[in-house]
Amino acid sequence: MTKLPRVTNNPSKLILARAATGVFFGNYTEVGPDIQIYTIYGREGYNLLGNDPRETGEAISGPQDPGGRAGGNWFNKYQAIRTINTYLRAVNNTVNLTAGEKAASLGFAQTMKAAMFLRLAVRSGTYGLPIDVDRPIDAAPAPFVSQAAAFAYVSALFDTAKTNLQAAGSVAFPFPIAPGFESFNTPPLFLQFNRALKARAEVFRATLLACGATCWTNAQTALGESFLTRTGLPASLSLGAHYGYNTDANEPQNPITEKLDAVRYFVHPSLAALVQNQAGGAPDARWSAKTRIVAPPRDLNGVSSNIKPVMYNDNSGGTSIADLGADIPIIKNEELLLLSAEVNLGLGNKTAAIADIDSVRIHSGGLAPSTLTIVSADSAFVTEILYNRLLSLLWEQGVRWIDARRYGRLASLPIDRPGDQVFPSMIVPAGECDARGLDSPCTPPVTP
Repeated sequence: MTKLPRVTNNPSKLILARAATGVFFGNYTEVGPDIQIYTIYGREGYNLLGNDPRETGEAISGPQDPGGRAGGNWFNKYQAIRTINTYLRAVNNTVNLTAGEKAASLGFAQTMKAAMFLRLAVRSGTYGLPIDVDRPIDAAPAPFVSQAAAFAYVSALFDTAKTNLQAAGSVAFPFPIAPGFESFNTPPLFLQFNRALKARAEVFRATLLACGATCWTNAQTALGESFLTRTGLPASLSLGAHYGYNTDANEPQNPITEKLDAVRYFVHPSLAALVQNQAGGAPDARWSAKTRIVAPPRDLNGVSSNIKPVMYNDNSGGTSIADLGADIPIIKNEELLLLSAEVNLGLGNKTAAIADIDSVRIHSGGLAPSTLTIVSADSAFVTEILYNRLLSLLWEQGVRWIDARRYGRLASLPIDRPGDQVFPSMIVPAGECDARGLDSPCTPPVTP
């Protein structure tokens, strides 16, 4: 009789703790590449280093190569999910955890799995994605499901994780908490992180899939159970979970930070024209804190910018130097306030939406309150929310592209050269299209 691998055959608490560390490590998968490619797609920024012609070619003018970058950006996330699935089997197969520790471990892993699937759903758009991937290696490939089915799965998985985290009670996690999650180091606190991501998923469902009041209400409930706070501003704006980076050898290091004279990452120059001014004439404080003007401008293949992103740099002492230990937010209170503004708008509570918007404008941007009123058009609210998301989350998720897709505003993104285009999603890898008997790029699947 073939024995199960040791990690899934009644593993010890120590082995499970090491496996949990692997789940945390998988969370770092493609963070840098996601930020880079989404900022390029959404004209939030560019990579102008010049060592890869895809940065100013394929990514902004096409055609996208389904067997190249798109495949790597796809498969690595599924490798992280495979690690989580192995860990979940190990937890279910052990007798070396108490019932509470088991519930805590399951809730943790299911939350991380839902988070990775959410990143995949955002990436692939209407192409859909496989979700039934916990299969033997010799089994048939998992079928694709529609975008709607993928988001429904993600939402339900966050809720399953919630049930387990609640069942864990006050028990301690039987593994060390990774850097960046210090504020969520118990099951009740980790549940707040779970609920924050659940709220993001429901807001994305509401806007991408027009699921109406059901999704808006789900998001509102999740926000109420998250770490959202309107007290302690502005300090509490940064409260949240982060990709925790470290300058030590063999530790994950920030993939975006670089010195000012580096010629890799640049902010798209179109953003400068969007920046609103404070009462005294100074630009939005977020713009001043997160960007620097450099000379001369970097020009590559007809794409040019002289604005550097410095949100991950050490900007103390009047300089701006690379900081490989700078954390990147996964989700923070500042985003939750803006998600709340979207929810309140979606539910018709414009007064509350204005309050949420203004809390971010005032405390993060140093701006005066918005000019919105309850009779302002919904489109004006959306414009104001997306402006604040762009400045508050600059170079954290690629939100200019994500949000333009969510609200049907891709046509508003700038085109720098004749023949360039803005893509509605990342292409599905050719091998996955072949498995479905479709030409690449795949046509969107129907809901199973």
